Formats: sequence, structure tokens, C-alpha cells
Amino acid sequence: MQYLETVSRSPQVSWYRLLGEHQGAVQRWVVSTPQSIDVCNRPEVCGVDFSRNLREAMAAALSTAPFVPLLRSVPSTHLCIMNFLRGGLNFDLRNALFDSLGSNLHATCFMSSQRSRKEGRWVVKEDMYRKMQIPRGAIMLVGDVVATGVTVDNGFDVIVQHLDTTDTPIAGIVFFTIGCHKIEKVLEKVHVRLAERFPTYKETHVVYLEAKLRLVDSSTHLMIAIQGTDLIKRHALLSPEFEASQYSSLAAPLERCAIYDAGSRAFDVAEYFADVTRYWEQVRQLARRGYTLAEALKERWPEVHYSERSRFFEIKHREWPVFDDEWLDDLWKSCQARWTPDFLRHAQTPEALEAVCRDRLTTLQGIVPEQK
Repeated sequence: MQYLETVSRSPQVSWYRLLGEHQGAVQRWVVSTPQSIDVCNRPEVCGVDFSRNLREAMAAALSTAPFVPLLRSVPSTHLCIMNFLRGGLNFDLRNALFDSLGSNLHATCFMSSQRSRKEGRWVVKEDMYRKMQIPRGAIMLVGDVVATGVTVDNGFDVIVQHLDTTDTPIAGIVFFTIGCHKIEKVLEKVHVRLAERFPTYKETHVVYLEAKLRLVDSSTHLMIAIQGTDLIKRHALLSPEFEASQYSSLAAPLERCAIYDAGSRAFDVAEYFADVTRYWEQVRQLARRGYTLAEALKERWPEVHYSERSRFFEIKHREWPVFDDEWLDDLWKSCQARWTPDFLRHAQTPEALEAVCRDRLTTLQGIVPEQK
């Protein structure tokens, strides 16, 4: 079992060390900020607002990270941002690093890495653009959404080959992601390769924003889902703040994906909203065929262990050991405040789910009106 150990908590940013199963050479973290919660709960945060939220989340995380000593161990000129285009640009680590640590002289590199599905498998179809000037002894910082891990795996193959060919040692890697376990597999392989090639290589870190999410695959049973693309909250390991936020609205736990497509979300908003709108129209069709809000919530956000307070505390202390019981009690009360007898009766109707869909579609279509 994997669990979160509290490192620091505040209203602005909270850090947790991810421990337990599958621990290897890569150090694992979960960070929570109000901005990244907003991004993962509200698909309507898009365009420049989306990128700005991620930049602010990154600045808050970088200024308080447990591995700040690693970043401070080299001069500003030896910090290096690697952007996998387009998604990596949204994390805006170049500016976030300046906002948080005052670094003004760091390098920024770029690489295209676009995947496509071929004969049932995800492959990289385009990775020709590369602009890499990596300083010797650099700490490399990367931000990207990771689903299958195909694009970052391909990207790091190119990076490691470049470092090997040019005999350019680096000292460490910090990778920020909204993603799943696939990034750990990629970084474990990269860590071994770099540590063997360069004795001065020190540390590899992966930082999950809000949760170590689950990737939809062939074994995932959901009414609506896209395999190899959707990152879901169901059975994921969430930060306490992110779990609490699921009670702020009915829509948040029902979204198809915690991030949808990061590239179009920032740079092609019309395409992005067509995708999100299509999902909610599909859910509305399910409701019209008799699917209820209670069924939808149970599918996307199972709460079986919440039926008893003692069972809830037992489960949550496994996920978040030595966590504040007063805070857990507030979370328990939030759950109970949702699942009142009146709400349960209402939620057991398809009309309740259709009402949620109607509200979501009104909001989405109000941002990007349907084009004729």
C-alpha cells in the first residue's frame, strides 16, 4: 500500500512524501495548492487562466519544496528547464523559478514530443524539433502531464543520448506532473542510466500535483472513458486538500478526466471545450436512459468506507498516517453533509444527474458559445 507522510501544510501549499509500495531510487512527492486544485476540479479554467494557475502553483511549490537545497546547490546558470511541447509550456517553470527562487539566468530547452495511436498502441509520431543547450552539472526541471508515459519516455531517451554523446553530466532531475505511475517507471530507468554514466549524478524527484492519479486502461470499468488518456480520481491516492475539495461541487468528482488535454486547454480552447462538452452531453444521454446521480457518483467517486465514521478514520489513517484527527473529522462531516437522507433520495433519480449536466453545459457553452 502507498501512503502520504506530511512534510508541511499551509493554506498556500502543502507537501507530502509518497511512501510505500514501488519505492525505488526516485523520490516521490505530492504537493497541493489552491491553484492546482482549481485546475483539476474545474475544466472551465482554460487558456491563459489555466497556464497562470499552473505557474502560480509551481512557484508556490518551488519556494517551499523539501528539495530546495538541491536547487540551491548550483548557481542559477546551472538550473535548466526542459519543455516537452506543447503540454510542458503550461507549467511555465521558467517564470515560476524566477518567482520562487529569484533565478534569472537559468537555461530553457525545448523538444517536440507528440504521440498518436497506431495499431492499438501509443507511439511518438513527431519529435523532430529540439533546442537543447544543457549546462554541465545542471539540475533539470520538467513539468508535463503524464498518461501512458510514451512521450516523456521518448523525450528522455533523446536527452540521455544527448548527454552521453556530448559528455555532459547533470546533477539531478525534478519532474512536476499531473499524472500517474507511468512517470515513475520512466524516471527509474533514467536515474539508473544517468547514475551509471555520470558518478556525480545525485537525485531524481517526481512531484504529483494533488494526487497520484489512475490511468484508464482495458481493466477500468466506467460508462464513459478513453483508454490511455483519461487520468481519474477513482482509487487514486489524493492529497487531503484535494479529497476535501471533491465536496465543494457535484461536478468535480464526476469529470471524465482530472486534466483532459493540457495542450488544447491552453492553446486551442475551442477544440478543448468541444471535448469537455461532448463528455457532459454523453452523461446527459445516460441520465435520459435512467442512469442516476447516485450511480454516477458511486462509479467515479466510490465512498463505501464512508458509511461508518470509525471505518473512515481507519482507512484514512492508512493513506495519511499521523494526520490531524480534527481535520479528518471535518472531512467526515463534509461527506455526511452531502449524503443527507434528502440528498440520497434526490440522487437516486436520473433527473438529479440531468440537472448537474444541464448546469455544466450551460457553464461550458457560456465560455465558448457553440459555433455555427
